[in-house]
Amino acid sequence: MAKALHQKGSVFVVLKMISIGIEAFVTGVLVAGLVFFALIWLYYDRRDRLYYDYQRLRHVHHCVKCGKLYTTRNPEGMVPCPDCGFKNTALRF
Repeated sequence: MAKALHQKGSVFVVLKMISIGIEAFVTGVLVAGLVFFALIWLYYDRRDRLYYDYQRLRHVHHCVKCGKLYTTRNPEGMVPCPDCGFKNTALRF
């Protein structure tokens, strides 16, 4: 490795020149690109999975009083019917 000394004010700065072959450079660029695309893929995969799980996860309720079927995102407790207001539990399959 070649060393060069440059004077910056009264402080000497040591610069080292790195010499690598073209094969190592191309390999590094390709690996960096693959890592970049893998990270982007993981980010969007996780984001889409959370979004579509939120859209998909609904709970079906059947009103005992009026017979209406309706869905909610509330998994717990009694949920009132949108038509008659009677509170019903979620159906279990």
